[in-house]
Amino acid sequence: MADKKSALKRLNSKILHEGEYINLRQDDLFKDDEYLSTRDVIEHVGSIVAVPYEISDKKIYVYMVEQWRNPIDEWLLEFPAGTLNDNEDPYKAVKRELQEEIGMIPKDVELWSPFFVAPGWCTEKIYCFFATNLESSKLESDIDEEIYIKKLEISEIHCLIQEKKITDLKTITAFYVFKEYLKKT
Repeated sequence: MADKKSALKRLNSKILHEGEYINLRQDDLFKDDEYLSTRDVIEHVGSIVAVPYEISDKKIYVYMVEQWRNPIDEWLLEFPAGTLNDNEDPYKAVKRELQEEIGMIPKDVELWSPFFVAPGWCTEKIYCFFATNLESSKLESDIDEEIYIKKLEISEIHCLIQEKKITDLKTITAFYVFKEYLKKT
């Protein structure tokens, strides 16, 4: 990509709400010193998503979690994920989240890449990891989490996405990237 400088400038930015993991910010956008618009932005501390997997009898299995998500009042089937704590290193966060959500810690963790959730209105960057060589190691789950662990063969995931039983975008993205990763290993 070319190194371009935007003609748009963010001015008069103010925080409308300050939360534990997110802030709501309002920005005024200008071009050539002329006001264009006001935009609301969610500032997010960042998060991780992990594809925890193991290979057994030449089959690849992944661990997923089914959990109730308060904002949408629905149960979702997802890869383990979570928010970074206090400038937490994403590598430490992925190990912590896997211990909290599936009761395992990986010996091997590989970062695929960070990606942005909704860069038009949110700063959240999710670090996508592949984790394997899992060992039992349980940490207490977050107080507001109700999680059911699912161990599925990788071939089942595509069908669940096609049947709209997996609708979480970070999980869908991580799954298809993981499939490409497997082709190269």
